[in-house]
Amino acid sequence: MIEGVWLVLRAAGLMLSFQAAGAALFMVLFARELCAAAPAIGELGSRIGFAALALLSAQALFEPVYLAGQWSGALDPDTLRLFLGSSTAAALALRLLGMVAIAVGLRRWSPGLAGVAAAGCLAVLISFTLSGHTSVGAHRAALAALLLLHLAIVAFWFGALWPLRQLIALEPRVKAARVIAAFSKFAVRLVPGIAVAGACLAALLLPDLAALMQPYGLLLLGKAGLFALLMGLAALNRLRLAPAFAAGRGEQALRHSIALEYGLICATLALTALMSGKFSPEP
Repeated sequence: MIEGVWLVLRAAGLMLSFQAAGAALFMVLFARELCAAAPAIGELGSRIGFAALALLSAQALFEPVYLAGQWSGALDPDTLRLFLGSSTAAALALRLLGMVAIAVGLRRWSPGLAGVAAAGCLAVLISFTLSGHTSVGAHRAALAALLLLHLAIVAFWFGALWPLRQLIALEPRVKAARVIAAFSKFAVRLVPGIAVAGACLAALLLPDLAALMQPYGLLLLGKAGLFALLMGLAALNRLRLAPAFAAGRGEQALRHSIALEYGLICATLALTALMSGKFSPEP
């Protein structure tokens, strides 16, 4: 039960962290193009940030329980010292600080708070480089840079999906179509970087091709399969559904497709939480 709770907290923390960070990125990039949707997107992003704060706090409190393998670990001094001195504690502390900045920066959105939200997003992304396999590998600097690039693009993509649904509902069609087109131009250049950075990370972390048949490698292949599905769905959105929406039709189809993208990325993040939390690229 303890392991199950730990994995759920870890996966949910990933999802909320990336969604909040991505919402901040979306607002920094596109808020000037919005009217009616900007306050709603900022408010939703702030709520997600506060929800992530609560969840990450629960994760931090639960880590000593997981380390000890029993509920008494939450109050055991030795286990608490072990956790507080770990890279996991440092990563969670920075992530919490970043989430505070995002939640505050998006709460009452204004150009003056854009820097606060952007700084919070950067802190959240950097926090993931402080712990895990990339933080102890032989090529730590290269791994950290690749991971940061990989996660920044994931956050940009994932965090934009719900704001896109909101602007479809709240903005005039012409304005919404213009923002969707601008987002697509960014995405078509950036999203392939997820695969490139991911492949480079795998090449540096995996000892050989045989490791792909081990649990870590199999989960990595599962993520690659989900990414391929996402790329196909993104291509459908860009080439057919977004132009149809701009022409005055297909709004529901586009909204449903974006929701499906959201669900597939959530599944990918859940696999990431399991893969990075329970398995190692080394045999």
